[in-house]
Amino acid sequence: MQLLDDIKGFLNTFSETMFMDVVNYSLTRDKYDSMFLRDARYPELGELRSTQVEGDSLIVKFDGYVLRIQGTDNGVLKFTWTDGPALPISDPSFVKPIQDGERYLFGKNVVSLQKDGLTVADPEGVVLHHEFFPSFGSDITHSFEIGEEDIISGLGEKAAPLNMIGHVYRLWNHDANGSYGPDSDPLYLNAPVMLHGHEGRFVLIFYANAGDSTVDVGYSDERRLSISFRSKPLEYYIITGDLDSIYSRFAEITGKPYKPPYWAFEFQQSRYSYMDTKEVRDVVDGFISRGIPLGAIYLDIDYMDSFKMFTFDQKRFGDIKQLTDYMMKNGVRLITIMEPSVKMEPGYDLYEEGLKNGYFVRYPDGNVMYAPVWPEMAAFPDFTDAGAREWYSSKYDFMRSMGISGFWHDMNEPAIFVAWGDNTMPRSAVHSIGRHEEVHNLYGYYMDKAAFDHLSRSERPFILSRSGWAGISQYSWIWTGDTETSWKELKQNIVTILHMSMSGITLTGCDIGGFTGSPTPHLFIRWLQASLFFPLYRVHSDKRSKRREPWAFGDHEREIIDVIRMRHSFVPQIYSEAISSSITGRPILRPVFWADPKNTLAMSIDDEYMMGDDLLIAPVVEDHVINREVFLPSGRWYDISNDSVVEGHITYGVNLSTVPIFVREGSAILRENNGIEVHLYLGSGRAKRTFYISSGNDDVKVDIEFDGRDIRMNPDRPVSVKFIVLHGFGSMTPTLNGNQVRIENGRISIE
Repeated sequence: MQLLDDIKGFLNTFSETMFMDVVNYSLTRDKYDSMFLRDARYPELGELRSTQVEGDSLIVKFDGYVLRIQGTDNGVLKFTWTDGPALPISDPSFVKPIQDGERYLFGKNVVSLQKDGLTVADPEGVVLHHEFFPSFGSDITHSFEIGEEDIISGLGEKAAPLNMIGHVYRLWNHDANGSYGPDSDPLYLNAPVMLHGHEGRFVLIFYANAGDSTVDVGYSDERRLSISFRSKPLEYYIITGDLDSIYSRFAEITGKPYKPPYWAFEFQQSRYSYMDTKEVRDVVDGFISRGIPLGAIYLDIDYMDSFKMFTFDQKRFGDIKQLTDYMMKNGVRLITIMEPSVKMEPGYDLYEEGLKNGYFVRYPDGNVMYAPVWPEMAAFPDFTDAGAREWYSSKYDFMRSMGISGFWHDMNEPAIFVAWGDNTMPRSAVHSIGRHEEVHNLYGYYMDKAAFDHLSRSERPFILSRSGWAGISQYSWIWTGDTETSWKELKQNIVTILHMSMSGITLTGCDIGGFTGSPTPHLFIRWLQASLFFPLYRVHSDKRSKRREPWAFGDHEREIIDVIRMRHSFVPQIYSEAISSSITGRPILRPVFWADPKNTLAMSIDDEYMMGDDLLIAPVVEDHVINREVFLPSGRWYDISNDSVVEGHITYGVNLSTVPIFVREGSAILRENNGIEVHLYLGSGRAKRTFYISSGNDDVKVDIEFDGRDIRMNPDRPVSVKFIVLHGFGSMTPTLNGNQVRIENGRISIE
């Protein structure tokens, strides 16, 4: 019955021709996979035979494999068991290991071999990581030890608990078919990156494999995490140190986040779909007339001519340039959706060029792989090929000439319409760097890289992507895709985004209000509040949902506008954290345990999050709440609403307008208020902070030191800064750069 219901639903959406294309593709996929894929059978590991230091490596020989161990002087270890497809990562500089009896010293890490595995310890002998030698058979399985009180987070975009122990996950980028909620797996972006915490110590494990794998996080064996790969390579990195240094070193391997444009952090409005230029202009005018901050509006797939990439429907969007000119005059950008599918249509320039130059993904016998998606049968660029990337991305120039400011990459898992089975390419399909089953998780990554490499030659681009892999933040932003509309999913979005942060993915956000469904005004307001510090602040929904422009919520319009204005006031600080992240590699958003790593209670906090070192938000994520329990990391925190100083575990009274936000003492926070204000929160000692202020295509670095007597700021008159606002200073009158200043209502004017 379910199959019949699925067929009926499909025919209600698409034509009978499309239905037959879907069936034929599913048959063709299965035929090629059965012809060209063979079950792997890897040789057994055998016995350990010898160890020897050679150059910068420790070589460990087994009967069936040779393990190469390399390390840096600052906490990075690399383990290579097999070869495999070339992946987009860069090794750090390795040092020569030093043998000390049965131990091998790699800078700060000590590696010891045992009969069944190896350990990584610090110089004092504290074991940081214990793993078991891998098993080889129909797949490759690697395991390491986990403890009863440990925490495992990461693995990319996961609708999972903050501590993933006790569950099984698949790493295979997957279209969630229009809607998903908590516990759905897998989702659009999977990254083989895990943060392992134990008693305040942390280790990051990163597997350099972009194929299909399963991660058993203490489900089958509560003391062991096992990851099984269907294809090579088995190559992984173990990074030790404190949380800041771990992610800085990880970013050196996978790539640091890029520096985005300032406007991308402003409020963004989207819908599937705004159907013509008049509708878009009316929405823009609605924001302008009400004085609501607006950075961008999105066009979903209906702007195109027959869903063909780099086209506009001439009847409904023929005056697109006039629209974008009008929007830009009012400080609003237009962003268009882009998909990897190229409609199979003779005479369509993009299709003909890709066919002529061999830029499309193929079957093993050399035939172009065609599959049904929105434009019906389509070919797919092989983005792993540099020539195909340069060809495809050059077409973005046309979109830019039409005034398009940003690009939204969708369906790039890649997603394909199927009648049964996996809704993506055949595993046997061929890319320039390997079979699809080996590099599937890199398809969206390389599409994003194509656009970024081309667009970044002239500007800081904005690219939002549904899919990717480890290191994707060097090219694009990521959002959590087609979430359902529910209170459970509101809370889950916070945790999912924290999993991405713990995977090194920093430029993130969600569809505020959920993609499928119509939120009540209360749920929508709480979702806006919970997302206040997400880098991406975008409202989006599907065609069956009620409108979500602020004025669509009747009596709650004013409350919604107030939240959007609050977000606007924090944009300078969020932007500064993003620039800092691009320099250090550390995530923008962090779980609470980041600020209190030795506190076991902090490990369980999954409904709060931090932005950078100094801001904590404890949003209301349940309905009918009048009191909110808040956990604060050790130290003193200012309640941003009234400057009261609080500590520890508190009960916070809330109404619909309440957003519990706290600032660590000794912090400097940027706020927008008709110019930038620097808010200083006095601590018990002298504090130092650095922030970054946008100055066109550049940034101004500002260093500030302060206590109750003296404030030092360099440069002394930063661009756009109008006031310094004092918190907790009482009657104290500090000097500014050695000069006496006038303080009015707790504010120092520096104009």
